[in-house]
Amino acid sequence: MLLMIFLVLALLLVAVQLPGGYLTKQVGVEAQIGPRDDLPEPTQELARSRRALANLQETLPIFLTLAVLSIIYNEQGWLSLAGAGLYFLGRVAHLVCYMKALSPWRSVSFLVGLIGCAIMALPLLPHIWL
Repeated sequence: MLLMIFLVLALLLVAVQLPGGYLTKQVGVEAQIGPRDDLPEPTQELARSRRALANLQETLPIFLTLAVLSIIYNEQGWLSLAGAGLYFLGRVAHLVCYMKALSPWRSVSFLVGLIGCAIMALPLLPHIWL
């Protein structure tokens, strides 16, 4: 499970770097280093990368909570790992689909990530009543 956590966090690092790279491309290094008070409207790429990052940040706490709980309760079997893998693949696809404006695949990949989280939760259900 730790590997899956690290892979998802690596994906987060990629998603965090995208808006900065697109902003630098749009306004240049000098404006990027400055106070950024008077920036122009974001380009389509920059706006998409910001929305994709925000979307990842919405589901990341759910994934991390389930992953940590699976470690704490020693529920790192094939079902938990399959769910984590599905979440990771869904989120990678979501980032790509978001940046390329691939509809409805963006929504489908978001759903795949959520299903991955639901699968991760299944082995934890018996621990609710203990």
